[in-house]
Amino acid sequence: PSLAALRAFEAAARNLNFTKAGEEIFATQSAVSYQIRILEEALGVPLFTRARRAVVLTPEGKKLLPAIQRGFHEIEAGIASLQPARMKRSLNVGLSTYFAAHWLSRRLARFFRENPDMQLRLQHPETSEHLDRGDIDIGIFWKPVGWKPSSGVNAALLFEAPVTPVCSPSLNRPPHALRVPKDLRKHVLLRDEVTENAWNDWLALAQIEHIEQIPEMSINDPNVYIQAAIDGQGVALADNLVSDEIRLKRLVRPFDLEMPGYGYFVAWKRDAQKHEPVRRFKEWILNEERTSAKSVGRQQPTATAPERRQSC
Repeated sequence: PSLAALRAFEAAARNLNFTKAGEEIFATQSAVSYQIRILEEALGVPLFTRARRAVVLTPEGKKLLPAIQRGFHEIEAGIASLQPARMKRSLNVGLSTYFAAHWLSRRLARFFRENPDMQLRLQHPETSEHLDRGDIDIGIFWKPVGWKPSSGVNAALLFEAPVTPVCSPSLNRPPHALRVPKDLRKHVLLRDEVTENAWNDWLALAQIEHIEQIPEMSINDPNVYIQAAIDGQGVALADNLVSDEIRLKRLVRPFDLEMPGYGYFVAWKRDAQKHEPVRRFKEWILNEERTSAKSVGRQQPTATAPERRQSC
């Protein structure tokens, strides 16, 4: 398959949207669709399931995506190794598109004012395992409070993030208004790989049985996941990073039941502590959250992961 087809697939699979993929690689939506079709024909397997308003990766597509991303990362690393010494203060930061858009983005200007010689490359791995493979230098991951990373990786709790269901105001209306948790049976549960276990924990906390009978839709990209809730496609499980959407009445919290036990962690390879860009970014982001917590009077987390609390 051509490199153009592989690049189009990687962008489309990451965004789960051909139009956004086209904008990213400077191509039209139809050009992306054409490249995907060429790739599917070359491989002899479907890579996407096309629906009216969305595309979803097939099992074959999910298997292919990380392999292609590793390949592109190797190419980028090889090119970076040829850059002059003045370009070496770069840092690969792994985080979800959701955290980048709802927390980090608005704070990055301060980071660059304090660190004008630094370059950040934001990547969006699905799991913290990318630290083990060396794809990223430092990452921010949503995990159960008390998460213990793999050997050779250190982690510090950035802040706790309790979760509760959210949905579009248009969805929360008679005759299917969400008054009690059992009303979720009348709606579609939006799931992604990150919140899969948390949804099950929240439903158990709400004493909802036979959850396998509730209709579901799985969305891999966390930003698309939240946008689907805003568009009224179903009910998502979200933390307080959607406060702007709540304030603007794009989303509502139909229930008061909030489940603790989850939060955002900063994680880095233990031997990377000697790498100055890792140390500087780690210290900056932890201090940034401490400053934010003081400004709103929020209780600050401990610097290391505490023991996990029970959900109920």
